[in-house]
Amino acid sequence: QENQKSFESMSKAVLPLLLVMFIVMALLFRSLLQPLLIFTALPFAITGVAAGLFWSDNVISFFSMLGVFALIGISLNNTILLTDFANVARNEGSSPAQAMAAALKERLRPLMTTSITSFFALLPLALSDPFWEGLAYTIIFGLLSSTILVVLIFPYYYLIAESMRALPRKFRNKYLKKSQ
Repeated sequence: QENQKSFESMSKAVLPLLLVMFIVMALLFRSLLQPLLIFTALPFAITGVAAGLFWSDNVISFFSMLGVFALIGISLNNTILLTDFANVARNEGSSPAQAMAAALKERLRPLMTTSITSFFALLPLALSDPFWEGLAYTIIFGLLSSTILVVLIFPYYYLIAESMRALPRKFRNKYLKKSQ
């Protein structure tokens, strides 16, 4: 019964947490599309969580849900860094593909180092303490899958989003030229 109450309170906290994160990112990026783009990284992490809990023979518990909350922040941070670096390159005149390539080139080592360090830091906790095992495996596998998929798939999401942002400009320019 206590576990059920914990899940209920966590489920009530998820939506406000994500909403506040979205609002802060929308204000920082001055865009509604880019926070949505950044949130596309969440399924990358959840895939790893599901696989990790299955592989380690753990169930979804209060501690694994705490791990998911921690993982949301870590996972979104990786995509925020890539997006921000690509935006800086775009503002300097790079094409979307060049901007994302520069972001990956510059941020790949820090992303991988952070993930590998976190993996090795949490591994003893996962292997030695059954009490914290769910939390540790949640973060380990979620972070590994998120990092790999953010590096491999997220750049394409960014390119799609950039092409969507360019569409209104193209139509606006097309119609302005016809009316003159």
